[in-house]
Amino acid sequence: MRKHTMAAAAALCLLSANGADAQQVGAANLERVEVAGRKAEVSRWFRAESQHIVVYSDAREEDVSQLLDNLEKLDHLLRIYVLPFRPEVAQPPKLTLFHHARLSDLRTIDGDLPADAVGLYSNCAAGVQGFGVQLERIPKLGDEQLKKSALNDSLSYAFEAYARHFLYRHTDIRSPVFFIEGLAQYFSGVRFSEQQMVVGRVPGGLARYLNFLGSGRRYSLEWEDVLEHRVANARNYGGPAGVRLEFEAKSWLLVHYMLSSDDNRKRLSRYLALVGEGLAPTPAFELAFGMKAADLGRVMWRYGLSGMQSLQVARPELPSARVKFRSLPRATGEFLLVDAALKSCPSRPAGEMLLRRATDLAAQFPDADAARLTLGRAQLDWGDPQAALSQLAPLLQDEGGNAEARALAGMAELRLAGSGQGEGRLAHLQAAQRELQSAQYLDSRSPEVALAILGAETLAPHVPDDAALQAVVSAWQASRDSGALGRAAALASAYAGHGDEAYRTLGVLAQDGRDEGTARWATQWRSRLETGVARDDILAEMRRGLTPGAAFKEWTLDKAQVMNEVERSSGLEAAAAFIKEQQQQQQQSPAASPAGNPDRR
Repeated sequence: MRKHTMAAAAALCLLSANGADAQQVGAANLERVEVAGRKAEVSRWFRAESQHIVVYSDAREEDVSQLLDNLEKLDHLLRIYVLPFRPEVAQPPKLTLFHHARLSDLRTIDGDLPADAVGLYSNCAAGVQGFGVQLERIPKLGDEQLKKSALNDSLSYAFEAYARHFLYRHTDIRSPVFFIEGLAQYFSGVRFSEQQMVVGRVPGGLARYLNFLGSGRRYSLEWEDVLEHRVANARNYGGPAGVRLEFEAKSWLLVHYMLSSDDNRKRLSRYLALVGEGLAPTPAFELAFGMKAADLGRVMWRYGLSGMQSLQVARPELPSARVKFRSLPRATGEFLLVDAALKSCPSRPAGEMLLRRATDLAAQFPDADAARLTLGRAQLDWGDPQAALSQLAPLLQDEGGNAEARALAGMAELRLAGSGQGEGRLAHLQAAQRELQSAQYLDSRSPEVALAILGAETLAPHVPDDAALQAVVSAWQASRDSGALGRAAALASAYAGHGDEAYRTLGVLAQDGRDEGTARWATQWRSRLETGVARDDILAEMRRGLTPGAAFKEWTLDKAQVMNEVERSSGLEAAAAFIKEQQQQQQQSPAASPAGNPDRR
């Protein structure tokens, strides 16, 4: 895992270099495709695609243009941090984001969203999707505004979520958690103009919380708790959200310190290498930085007092987004969020509710492709696979084919094969393999299809095909953000006899503190590989472990709202303590006569 450990230090190459002028998002970089028909037949939702990202939105087109231009610049910067230390691999599928005009739309994706949520990244076998909210207009900044203008919340939260997920998607870094979180917060304060950028600014919510702690308020986490991500039993004025805010604030401060000098960046590289080799975060920190964890609070206090510097850099080599807009038919827009929710591994009650919703909508748009695809997926996951095939059948008539329709049909056939017997089972299995091979031909980078093909191979009477094993491994190497895909890739490598590759993949999964179940599984299988395991046992585990699991969900919280609650609760606590003190003082003093003191005339 050494290949990623110098990633943070690589930023120096960018920050000290000059490059070509960046271009603004202008008419030359925009393309628009309109849906033919009456205005009433066009959805308020539209699709916007840039070099690395696909956005569905019902916000203003100009705000989405600004969002994509900033995200493409951030993507470029992040790649400079991490990609020189990864082997060359195929590009992953473009990341799909939903940019909502209204916060209430997030609840249609997940009804259990936290109270202060403003964003979500959902990681499921069906793929990764990001969801954000337009809290305020996204401005275009001039050079002179980069250090002084207020940080736009819509952009800060989008940058935070994108940077956090980028590390999971493109690197093997899974620990320490504070580094991942701190780097996400660090990049949330990056801002770009047409020809310049600034790094190192403190996000507004974190600044408020650090000032709050600096005024003598009670803190929730010792610095060793931050290093080890010990947050479960911490108490805070703002409850669990307040604990998370303190963790984010202290992680940002620590990462800012680690990136603040040449010497610190070299120590950071050694620190990440030690953690990657299995050393716990605290002893690795003490070894790399030459200080005891007990002294870290004093060092951070002094660093905060010294004035944390931001750095503005002229003319970085940053790209402009080349955006292609496409309006969507009304039917497509109606099904958009239902389909996204289905791909987020909902709970059974939520999944059954989505099936009813898709059924009702399909009755309104019976001939729409979106209706057939969404209801087909809903039937596959939460209803009847045979009914899913009936829904998808008209989309399978086209010789060119629809990749998603063929993938869903293949998975439906696979589900029927899994519950079938004899010749019927074999017929469904062969149909599944045909449809899934067609889907892979149409969309060779789909992790969902690669997983389904390997699932079909494990049900077949012959040993799994080498191409199916390699397809899953390649999908994982291109996009490392799915625990289900990582499990399959590790087992596929082991079955193919590539023990070292399997061991490395299991090591990544074992360090992922977000998914404790997969981490325990990976640790156990690492031990089994060390002692030796039969191929039949690996195949049996593949048959057990390739079913879709629960989604991992990364929430982004509104720090201003959380901070408001922290300050409110702190104020109430202080007021209660003051009232109690006053009552105690009155109880200890002699009772005063209503008539006053008779000696004072």
